[in-house]
Amino acid sequence: MMIITDLKKSGFPLSVILVLLISLVLSKDADAQHKNRDAVYLKSGSVIIGNVIQNDSLGVIKISNVCGIWLYNIQDVDSVGVISNAQTSVLKQSGYYNLSSIGLMFGEGANGYHPFASLTTVNGWQFGQRVFTGIGLGYEFYEWGVMPVFADIKYFFHQDVVTPFVSFKAGYSFPLSESKNNSDFYTQYGQRYGGVLVNPEVGLLIPVGSSNAVLIGIGYQYQELSNNETQYNWYSYEKRVYTNYNRISLRLSFLIR
Repeated sequence: MMIITDLKKSGFPLSVILVLLISLVLSKDADAQHKNRDAVYLKSGSVIIGNVIQNDSLGVIKISNVCGIWLYNIQDVDSVGVISNAQTSVLKQSGYYNLSSIGLMFGEGANGYHPFASLTTVNGWQFGQRVFTGIGLGYEFYEWGVMPVFADIKYFFHQDVVTPFVSFKAGYSFPLSESKNNSDFYTQYGQRYGGVLVNPEVGLLIPVGSSNAVLIGIGYQYQELSNNETQYNWYSYEKRVYTNYNRISLRLSFLIR
């Protein structure tokens, strides 16, 4: 017999989430405006920092920096923007990165509205300035502890004082204990099973130091878990109970490159 049990979605107000995201975006430091420099983002993934001295209808962009004057055909340019001096040192073109995160997951569970901790680490490779992909694992707790193993992809928008991003994580969580080893008057709890994990997220990247950064993200996390139960009444029978967890995730991450 199969029984599917759905816990309610988190009661965390969506309006609070929207206000939080908007306030983070609007909290850019206005004093950094005079420190900004031009950035030419090439389709090859390179980023040229300096002062744009020509950007006309002839299809030519000319930028000057300490290395000289650079001339590019507009067809080779992805976009032109501005970037603060504090960020010029973190414009790594490609390479290995580690992203370690601590977070809280908010939602209604068997014990009411209690946030639970989430600890994850991702090792991956960045492609240019915008695409980061990696494989991660961690520890999370629902009715029991699980180890999520997942693929993670992040897309970063134009560099600025802070950089917005979108992220998607998907994988499978493995139970860290085999069974509950307990029972009540009518039920014996048995084998535990893992399940699918999905976590879309949005957030902001804030540069720190010469090449690292802090990421603040908020998202929705779905986790499916299940376990066997043996019911004792007029007769005994075993069933598998599926539980779908819906959580609001709030994460603080540290990017090392």
